Amino acid sequence: MDHLKRGHGPLADKLGVVFHSMTDTSAEATMPVEGNTQPYGLLHGGMNGFLVEHLASGLAMRHCPPDLVPVGTDLHVSHVSPATADSVRAVATLQSKSKGSIWVRVEIFSGERLTAFGSLTLRFVTPRI
Repeated sequence: MDHLKRGHGPLADKLGVVFHSMTDTSAEATMPVEGNTQPYGLLHGGMNGFLVEHLASGLAMRHCPPDLVPVGTDLHVSHVSPATADSVRAVATLQSKSKGSIWVRVEIFSGERLTAFGSLTLRFVTPRI
């Protein structure tokens, strides 16, 4: 369970995600392009979606009440241009928070060039385990 508190996990490890910073209002991580591509050798668009969801969820975990869990309810991802660097950098920023939800925006860069952006809204709900 400790890996969930940090915002990491087995899928992120498998994809090569490395967190460089995380505060209550922002997070930054990188992910290699190699090994995460579609058949044409470009970064798979689903990886952008994963990064938006993963970083936003990490921030949500920092704000979630102890008896609840954050659950994504509305994911948006826009692909702007292909990643050409060896890795992409995702930067998440808290946009708004209430007692029951949080909204996070994520920008993804290849070098200094924006390649994708998105947002995730998460609700804090009772776990059903």
